[in-house]
Amino acid sequence: MADYVSVSEARNMSGLRVVLPPAPGPWAESLKGILHVKKLPFVRALHEVGTPSLELRLWTAQTSSPVMAWNDERPRTIWNDQLYLAERLAPQPPLIPQAIEERALMFGMANELMGETGLVWSLRVLAIHRGQTNLELSEKARAMVDFLAAKYQHGVANEAQRASLRAAEIITAFAARLAEQQSRGSRFLIGNQLTALDIYWAASAAMIQPLPPHLCDMPRWLRTTYTANDPRVVAAVRPALLEHRDFIYHEFLQLPLDF
Repeated sequence: MADYVSVSEARNMSGLRVVLPPAPGPWAESLKGILHVKKLPFVRALHEVGTPSLELRLWTAQTSSPVMAWNDERPRTIWNDQLYLAERLAPQPPLIPQAIEERALMFGMANELMGETGLVWSLRVLAIHRGQTNLELSEKARAMVDFLAAKYQHGVANEAQRASLRAAEIITAFAARLAEQQSRGSRFLIGNQLTALDIYWAASAAMIQPLPPHLCDMPRWLRTTYTANDPRVVAAVRPALLEHRDFIYHEFLQLPLDF
């Protein structure tokens, strides 16, 4: 397990602090990947998902992670705010395209991954639905699934079906984008160099098919929960998408994952 301080300790520090769960969540791994590429050192504060987070609420007015805090500025709790802060603190290498057309495309596609009702959100809906119908879950795993379902108000009528359709649609769009880029001779989703979109895709793909255990050592129940088995989602995935995930991780991000 990585080294963490408490949320209370982090709140009273200066410099860059990041509140993280001790698990490979896509939003957390995306932020860690961005900071790794930019070589920005930070202090980790532990957020135990499923436990009361009064100190986190007092600090950030909400109870989710990751949270990115710089000195006494307002804490950043949203993925795009975190990216903009990282770009300001370490402009090189840039992860936001300079050209407006590419920038608009990147943020639009990134929102389809990281935003509300986006791919990660939809895959979480499906994972919770699968967990709630899995009679073999341990008591601890069941409690976590029920906590997340209540926190994010998942489980309403037909939500899993809508999430399935939305996730498959997004994956199909990314497969088409990647194929178009590869036909131009590019190994990246935008332009000809790494952008935040590549990092967001790599981290998001963990909820389609996690990295192997020697690169991402997670509990068996979580690996099972993260592995997509929805027929529409599985049918939409192309090998090139997982190959792109592997390329980004092996060439640019930290392996094995540490959490």
